[in-house]
Amino acid sequence: MRVDRLCCIALLSVPALLAAQKPARDHAHHGADMSIGISSGTLGFGPEISKLVTSHIGIRASANFLSMSRSIDESDVNFSAKLKMKAVTGLVDLYPGSRGAFHLSGGIITNPLEVTATGLPKGDGTFTINDHEYTNADVGTLTGSAKWPGTSPYVGLGFGTPANSHAGIKLTMDIGAALGKPTIALSATGAANNAQLQADIDAQIAKTQKDVNKYAKVYPVISAGLVFRF
Repeated sequence: MRVDRLCCIALLSVPALLAAQKPARDHAHHGADMSIGISSGTLGFGPEISKLVTSHIGIRASANFLSMSRSIDESDVNFSAKLKMKAVTGLVDLYPGSRGAFHLSGGIITNPLEVTATGLPKGDGTFTINDHEYTNADVGTLTGSAKWPGTSPYVGLGFGTPANSHAGIKLTMDIGAALGKPTIALSATGAANNAQLQADIDAQIAKTQKDVNKYAKVYPVISAGLVFRF
C-alpha cells in the first residue's frame, strides 16, 4: 500500500474514532442523561420518560389520560357528552444543537381522543337529520361519536432535553400534530324500524364525514411539563 494512501485512510478514520469515544466521555461527565416527569395538554395528563442516546438524538415515551363528562340542558333537548383521552406516545427527538434544548420530533400516537354525545328531546321536541325533521317518538335516543385513528404519525417541535448538564427540575414544551382524521358515527334507537330515518342517518354521516375530512386533517398537540433530569 502506498504511504500517501495509508495517511489518507488514517486521517479519515480520526473523526470516526473521536465520535466513538465521545459518548463514553459524555456519559461519565453528564450522568445517565435521562429524565422523568409529568406533562399536561391536549393529549391529557400523564407521565413521561426520556433518554438522550447521543448528543443529537433522544427517545421519549409518555402516556396521557383524561376523562370528562358534561350534561347540557337546552329548551327542547337534553345533551350528554363524554370525552376520553388515552394516548400513548413514542417519539424520536432530534437536537440540532449538541445537547441543546430545542428539538424536532417524530413518532406515533395512539388514539388521542374519542368524543361521544347523546341527545334526547324533551316532550314534543324534534331532531333535524339530513334536513328532515323527526319527532322524539321517531328517533328515540340519538348517539353520535367522533374517534381518531388507533395509531397516528406525529410531527412537532419543542424545548426541553434529558441532557444532564445541570440536574434538577426543568420545564418542557411541545407543539405538533397527530396526522389523522376522526371517524364519525351516528345512530338512533328508532332507526331499527324506520328505513327512511336510517337512510337519513347514513346520509348525515356521509355529509359530516366529508366536512371532517376537509377541515380536520390533524389533531393539534400542545403540551407542557415538568421533568427531573439525572
